[in-house]
Amino acid sequence: MPLSESDIDESVRLEKVRLLYSNIPTNILATLIGAGLFTYTQSNYTDHSLLINWVLFLLAIALVRLGLFIAYQITPKPNKRFWQHTFTITVLLTATIWSSAIFFLMPHDNIISQVILATIIMAVSAGSVSLLSYLRIPIIGFLTILMVPLIAKLLTIENEYTFYISIVYSVFFISLLVASLKFNRYITENIELKYKSINDAIKINAAKEQTELANTAKSIFLSSMSHELRTPMNAIMGFTQIMQMDQKDELSDEQAHNLKEIMSASQHLLSLIDDILDLSNLGSGEFDSSPTDIDLDDIINEAIPLIFHLMKKKNIDVSIHDDVKYLNVHADPVLLKKVLFNILCNAIEYNYEGGNVIVTAEKFDGKVNVSISDTGKGIADSDLKHLFKPFHRLDTKHNVSGVGIGLSLSKKMVEVMNGTLTVKSAIGEGSRFTITLPSADEN
Repeated sequence: MPLSESDIDESVRLEKVRLLYSNIPTNILATLIGAGLFTYTQSNYTDHSLLINWVLFLLAIALVRLGLFIAYQITPKPNKRFWQHTFTITVLLTATIWSSAIFFLMPHDNIISQVILATIIMAVSAGSVSLLSYLRIPIIGFLTILMVPLIAKLLTIENEYTFYISIVYSVFFISLLVASLKFNRYITENIELKYKSINDAIKINAAKEQTELANTAKSIFLSSMSHELRTPMNAIMGFTQIMQMDQKDELSDEQAHNLKEIMSASQHLLSLIDDILDLSNLGSGEFDSSPTDIDLDDIINEAIPLIFHLMKKKNIDVSIHDDVKYLNVHADPVLLKKVLFNILCNAIEYNYEGGNVIVTAEKFDGKVNVSISDTGKGIADSDLKHLFKPFHRLDTKHNVSGVGIGLSLSKKMVEVMNGTLTVKSAIGEGSRFTITLPSADEN
């Protein structure tokens, strides 16, 4: 299920907390290294009892943080608010212990010891930027508690160098703050991008599943509808043929004409039902193809007689170029004949009275291109992108038969045969449909 904006924000905050806790071991190790260096360098200048107590406090808070790290790792569903606040408190306590060293352990009369202590605190501050910047409050609080007292302490020491050192440390402190805020913004943007990408992927998968379910439901419906319609249509055609063949009761001219119209309409509807069933099977991936080597000239000549009545009705001349005679394709003969029939029917029905249809073919790069061109009015660019969509008709004003699935069905059939069906057209220039199929010579 896709995430809402509030869910994404919550996930980003949880991820930040997770990253903070994953860095605790590294943070503790850096703290202990810094404490060891501080103890080693200050042992000759500082009261040992104060130094030991300071180290013990630092170790205690380090153990607390380690315990929190372990507890967070074994908690199944950590509460963001609790763990975020707990982390912030322990970080600020750690910063306070480090800051206390400035007031209680920094010598007043030894510039070298002062510089060493300040340098160690600066190093701890710099190291915290990459470990604590996932949330603003911990890093800003940590840097402020460490650096501000250090700068203030240096300004109170009466030494000709400490003022300039405090200026350098002030610039360093500001630079660390800016760097930590930039790092925080960078991390936030990257985590948000991660979850938005995941969310987009979820949305795409959900939409894909819905589309597949809709296509499956559509295919089942079309298949069921086609089968349910086929039975009564066959019955109508059967009874019509019985009446036409009846020798006992002679039919009148009007009755014979009406039966002929019934038979013609029934055959047309049965053809549409077959097309819908084919479209359903193609959409569900249940359509079988049996490709074989085919003589292109033979298959075209088998399709031409099927459109004689349309040619005669509109006085259309269909010419086949000689180059068709010398080419063979690797395709399913039944499917290819149906594709040729559909495209030739469109070329005639959408042509002008007395127009022409030309069939040409050429072999190129292991493929055979079969082109069917007409001298019709052409197709507008705005209609071309919808041309192969099921049930889409370009001309609804004129008396053109069909429901708009012929081209969609033809395209899918050609693709089943590992081919392509493309079209080029312009208003006033006619249309040219090209079927590209594997050459028989390459198989």
